[in-house]
Amino acid sequence: MGSALAGMALGSPVAYAQTETAPVTPLPPEEVMFQQLLDIPSDYSTDQGFPDEAADDWPIVSQASASLYRPTLPSLWWSRDQLPTLWRTADNTVMRVAGYRLVRDWTAFYSQTATAAIVDIQVDPQYWNRLNYFQRFAILRQLGATGMNYGYHVRIYNSIDLAGIHACDFTSIATVAATPNSEAALPDLQNVDCSAAIGPFVEFVAPDFGDDLFAPP
Repeated sequence: MGSALAGMALGSPVAYAQTETAPVTPLPPEEVMFQQLLDIPSDYSTDQGFPDEAADDWPIVSQASASLYRPTLPSLWWSRDQLPTLWRTADNTVMRVAGYRLVRDWTAFYSQTATAAIVDIQVDPQYWNRLNYFQRFAILRQLGATGMNYGYHVRIYNSIDLAGIHACDFTSIATVAATPNSEAALPDLQNVDCSAAIGPFVEFVAPDFGDDLFAPP
């Protein structure tokens, strides 16, 4: 106030501009879930928090959990067998590898942090690393669509590294939102919004030790 009066006394009016804060647009639910999936522990990651993350009252389903008497959900066996098993050698020869699969295993569980069902799919680095970005993204969308049928968010792990995330907003499907692990009707899935991306999500920067690291003393 004192500076304003001083400015007016000198004949130079002082103008004060008010800075308006731009409203923060909230992230859509699928993006919020995507961000959560970046930090939730996995059975395949080096984080040791998975046993505490998986809900005790929810079954943990893996590739070895197939039941002979009733459907085991989420059912990823068909999707696993539909993925390509072609191998391109150094001389550009394409060959089919019998008995070889891109998918090593999967772990489906209910996350206590996200209060959502998640399926982590582990792939073989020898095959995954040979794929380009578009091939990896196509595989993520294919596996993500399968998980979406049962109300699951999908993460792909390249051995122990998080390599892909497919997160969806299931709030519009009452059956999935209330009781995940039940197969949703195909028409209900048409209005589900999803967010998908291929990693890496963590970048490692090698330290610069300079030229004298291995110099003799």
